[in-house]
Amino acid sequence: MDFMDFESYEDWISKLKEQSQQPDTVILVEGKRDKEKLNKLGIQNVIDLKGRRYYDVLEDIADHYHNVILLFDLDKHGERIFNKFKYMLEKEGIKTDSKFREYLKNLNIEEVEDLPEVTDGTDRWKF
Repeated sequence: MDFMDFESYEDWISKLKEQSQQPDTVILVEGKRDKEKLNKLGIQNVIDLKGRRYYDVLEDIADHYHNVILLFDLDKHGERIFNKFKYMLEKEGIKTDSKFREYLKNLNIEEVEDLPEVTDGTDRWKF
């Protein structure tokens, strides 16, 4: 599956929820507000960096997970973190997934904490 496999934003949320429930998968985000937003959308198993050293986070992930969904912001800082973690995780043999992040580019959503909430089944979003 690649980012084109999402039929809508609601489908993106549904598939991210599904992946977040897998015991060997974790979602990695930049900050506390990103994690809170995902939790509010019903997405579980989220780790935020919250100022921790990258290698400490890498060690925690390597001890518990085989798959990591990288969901960093789409700004320059988020891009640097994304590239660094993708390299470090794959070097350790941990599978990374960036399709959820890539899909956000199509929606022009730059920060995870700004993800809209779905208000009902009519494809209306609440920011």
